[in-house]
Amino acid sequence: MTADMTPRGREQIVVCKWNHELISSLLELRSEVYVVLDDFDVEYMNPDWDLLAGAARVYRVSEFDSLEEIAAVAADLSLRGVSGDRIISLTEFGQFGAGYLATLLGDEGDPMRHVAYRDKRVMKARVAAAGVPTAAWAGLPDRTDRRDLAEVAERLRFPIVVKPVSGGGTIGTVTVGSPGELEPRLDALGPAPFVKSRQLMAEEFVTGRELHIDAIWNGDEPLFLVVSAYFEPRLSVLEGIAGSGEETPPLDGSTMINPQDAPELYKRVLDLHRDVNRALGIERAVTHLELFERPDGELVFSEIATRLAGAWIGGVLSEYLGRNVYRAVGAGLVDGSLPAPRPTRRHLGGLHLRPGGPGRITSIPTVEEMVAVDGVLSAQRLRRVGDVVDFSHPSEWCVFVVLGADTPEEYDATVERVVRELRIEVEPVEPDAAA
Repeated sequence: MTADMTPRGREQIVVCKWNHELISSLLELRSEVYVVLDDFDVEYMNPDWDLLAGAARVYRVSEFDSLEEIAAVAADLSLRGVSGDRIISLTEFGQFGAGYLATLLGDEGDPMRHVAYRDKRVMKARVAAAGVPTAAWAGLPDRTDRRDLAEVAERLRFPIVVKPVSGGGTIGTVTVGSPGELEPRLDALGPAPFVKSRQLMAEEFVTGRELHIDAIWNGDEPLFLVVSAYFEPRLSVLEGIAGSGEETPPLDGSTMINPQDAPELYKRVLDLHRDVNRALGIERAVTHLELFERPDGELVFSEIATRLAGAWIGGVLSEYLGRNVYRAVGAGLVDGSLPAPRPTRRHLGGLHLRPGGPGRITSIPTVEEMVAVDGVLSAQRLRRVGDVVDFSHPSEWCVFVVLGADTPEEYDATVERVVRELRIEVEPVEPDAAA
């Protein structure tokens, strides 16, 4: 070790991407924190440079998909004696870079493990091999290759869902009703926003209630685990906004299921989740798992991410834990323990509000107006008057609200009240103006 290297004794943690609460929590725990920021963080996320002055080192890369830049960060960390076993990346598009960084720093185990967290083909193959019910699937590495199309038509029962192999948030996802529709649907499918790989996969359409499960793990035990149900399956929301002309768009959000109300469901979910974790080598991580519950009660694996959920879910988790969820993640991943959750309401959930159709926003509620509505615990506004909403994908976020109530009846009334009172208005936009 050279003379200017930091003496050891504190846990070394590498954080990929900017997050104020997470980094604050880690620094307060007196961890030796190394931070890697990309250009998006610096230009749009307003990092607190005074806070970052407390980090052992701050690195900048243009993007986390740059092998050369990640390798250079790994080289410097290696010379400083930093290992690859404590790397935290809580955003979707930092996962490949964080995994590559861990591999270069000598993280023991399967070098494809981090790929399995993002590439849904590897993910589903490993989970299915562990005996977890999973929808049948087939790869589409080249959408123009007739052999790939023929394999999908032969192997799968229609309707099917086609998606990018490493996408998220149902971006770039389409449903196909019959083999005859497959080729024209793919011809009309443009590149998925934010996704570099052009490879696709197809899987059989699963009917039933769509659940998301959010947890922090310390080995085989969750420090917390909550099961939530989407108001409507995400693909239904996708199809609803694509053909939306209705004044009220499809209900986009989810409700947390209280463990006391569904103990058997929680037990089955926990057992399945452990099987998924073992299949993918997940031991000390944050997870966002999505399942379908068929009408007969069978749970079917959809996908999992080793990061916190996006959209409204983080706000709901903060209300469930009784503390900021990112601070809880920092403490949980370092200490391996968390205080018992302290939910602010017995029934919690969240909604994404969008206008009834595409256009230029003429009116959107302020945060103050939203939290003034009875039952709204917090709110986040991501758009403003003058912005254009084109309904190009279901993760085109506008407004998040977190809801809470003490009874199911009060909760349902809160959802109805929010949808009725908090409206986003738009005016039509000419195609050339929108561009």
